Amino acid sequence: MKPRRRLTRQESKEVTRMRLIEAAEALFSRRGFDDTPVDEISELAGYSRGAFYSNFDDKGQVFLAVIDRRWPSISNAIADIFQHMSEPAERAAAVREWYSNQWRLKDLIALQMDFARRAMKDRSVKKHLAELRRQELEKVASSVVRYFGTRDRVPADRPEVLAVAFLAVARGLASLAMEAGPEMEQLYSEAAKLAFDRMSAPQISNVG
Repeated sequence: MKPRRRLTRQESKEVTRMRLIEAAEALFSRRGFDDTPVDEISELAGYSRGAFYSNFDDKGQVFLAVIDRRWPSISNAIADIFQHMSEPAERAAAVREWYSNQWRLKDLIALQMDFARRAMKDRSVKKHLAELRRQELEKVASSVVRYFGTRDRVPADRPEVLAVAFLAVARGLASLAMEAGPEMEQLYSEAAKLAFDRMSAPQISNVG
């Protein structure tokens, strides 16, 4: 058996950092930022409190790292669909199906809500959030243009309007679903598909 290569100091540090981020994410999703102590993050990751502070200045910094890691890259998801499917109808159906399941990202939505609350109290977090929102909106707007372009439709004059609407519906459904049982899953999926169909109807391309 080939001997396992020892990690370099930098590689080991990156592994430690990622495990701390993953542990923090699990605890933040379960208990929220305020009720998650650094000691528990360290313990769940399998490290000491000292290891935590050798990678992060404080709990707020690891929270930002969690958000950066989990913030969804919608443009990548759309690009993957376009890469593996060539028929316009097949692509359209795949995008619709993908969108109808975005409400299931309830843990991520909960983290984003917690992040938004922190942004109201912390100027640096608020600035970070604003930049993430800007990037996300830009990516979604780009995907809107690409999606409509493959359906022989003129892209919306202001694709960012549709981008905001798509994001708002997905997150709104996720917020509602946080308190709902599994018996409601079909309802939320159908609601997402209905919203997608209405927002992607031909007349919507004249928004602006």
